[in-house]
Amino acid sequence: MNKYRLMNRFFSSCTKDPLLRLSENDKIATLVLIRHGESIWNADPTFSGWCDPALTEKGRIEASETGKLLKSRGFTYFDRAYTSTLQRAFQTCDSVLNEASSGSFANNTKIEKAWQLNERHYGALQGLKKGCPELLEKYGANQLESWRRGFHSSPPPMTKDHEYYLPPPAPLTESLSDCQDRVKKYWYDIILPSLVPKSKVLIAAHANTLRALVSYIDKVELDKIPNIHIPNSIPCVYHIDKNGEVVSQVLDSAAGATRGHYMFSPENAARLKSKIGGTSHSYIRAIFNSWDVNNDNVLSKQEVMDGLKAVMGTEDPTFAAMAAKIFEEVDVDGSETLDLEEFDELAVKAFQKFLPGMVE
Repeated sequence: MNKYRLMNRFFSSCTKDPLLRLSENDKIATLVLIRHGESIWNADPTFSGWCDPALTEKGRIEASETGKLLKSRGFTYFDRAYTSTLQRAFQTCDSVLNEASSGSFANNTKIEKAWQLNERHYGALQGLKKGCPELLEKYGANQLESWRRGFHSSPPPMTKDHEYYLPPPAPLTESLSDCQDRVKKYWYDIILPSLVPKSKVLIAAHANTLRALVSYIDKVELDKIPNIHIPNSIPCVYHIDKNGEVVSQVLDSAAGATRGHYMFSPENAARLKSKIGGTSHSYIRAIFNSWDVNNDNVLSKQEVMDGLKAVMGTEDPTFAAMAAKIFEEVDVDGSETLDLEEFDELAVKAFQKFLPGMVE
């Protein structure tokens, strides 16, 4: 190992993770975004919009796991929480707060339900199965994809005799751009003013609501917005300064770049991988952060061992071989560490060989 890498390791081991440093800064607020757990209509893919399907049992478990994950990362309270008026979101919000605080702080968190955070309205498509042959025949695959993933494209408007018609403030249809407009207004009017120094704020909402917000916060280029995918019930953390600017470290993503940092756990690994990708920097960073329990921005041999055990289990016969692959540059006495760059290189190779489903 050359002297420059040794110097980099020394300095990185003396310097805490940038996110931790930011969160300790008295001028920084922390924002956590969470999409609701799986709903009945997620399980049977249906255009939900402003319709109000309940969480599945899996969705309730996902929300509970999310609260426990937040608690394990030090998020035992939130000053404020914002959610939609739809049960799949506010039930997720309640479950997350209760698990994160073990019930001791949940009642002290000011929770605000707002229609502005409701899912994007899908117009006449609401309540229809996404794979409905009649729908595909009537509109065509390209048009349906444009309505789902495009920024300015709106589905046909709902009429008042529609089964799921709701009066105003419900719209009759929305593009993602329309959805972003209402979310941005609520962001500036209500949420941003609550992000005071040292505060922790939670938003529990929906795929397109959060997609609209993330595309705005991360300044995603228009043609990259379709690449933003929001996984169910996985916390994504942003740090905001006193001027309302996001100051989290920039990570590579399918949408170009993001300042949102997802939290990895063995329970959410499959959901996270399916949304943000196998070897993307965001995914590897999420694994790295989850294993870096002392937040020093390097992984010790013990942290890697503990992380692998959580993912694979101690009885997995490939555990030792995979650990050895990752430890290629770690001394036997455990004095050496892996920084993110080294972990990215070694862990990807190890995962590809021993856990091919983990990364691509």
